[in-house]
Amino acid sequence: MNVFILFISCNCKVYLSYLMSIGANAVMSVQNGFTAKLIRFVPHFVALRLSWTHNDLKAEGLEKFVEEYLPVIRENNPQVKYFLQRSYTTCDPFVVGEYNWLRHRKKRVNWKSKEQVLSMVEEMSIGGDYREGYRRGVNRRLPRGQELWDTETMGHDVFQVSSKWKADVLEEDELPITAKTHPHFTYRKY
Repeated sequence: MNVFILFISCNCKVYLSYLMSIGANAVMSVQNGFTAKLIRFVPHFVALRLSWTHNDLKAEGLEKFVEEYLPVIRENNPQVKYFLQRSYTTCDPFVVGEYNWLRHRKKRVNWKSKEQVLSMVEEMSIGGDYREGYRRGVNRRLPRGQELWDTETMGHDVFQVSSKWKADVLEEDELPITAKTHPHFTYRKY
């Protein structure tokens, strides 16, 4: 779309300028639309929660994202739960990624385009952050109370409880769970 603007300079010369909008400029056009079909969520990603106000201008990008890109993402990631919360009371639009063990990332998407929202969802799909570094992404490690370290089981099995006289020791096959069969047994580096 061409726009004609009349500029008058200090010495009263008239210039006619043809400007192109950002949408018509091939250099400035958005290039990440194809990534919607490539998004695969990490295994510890549980749910994607999208909330916005219906027909609100600041949530227009999120609404277009839901219409255009979300069906493709849902088709390729059936293991993830999706929650769409559209309200009629004015509120800020949010994208919330929920991970295992009640960990989450929230992003406010006021005045964002559908491609910017897609970029935020892609960032959540790879673990929380594009940038590498300690504490950047969502922690994949279990909470401390759910892990069993090898340093805690040195010399004994913490699940084997015996009496004071050691008369009623159960065999390893009879125990419902042992340190070696624990689902979250972790070898620590020293």
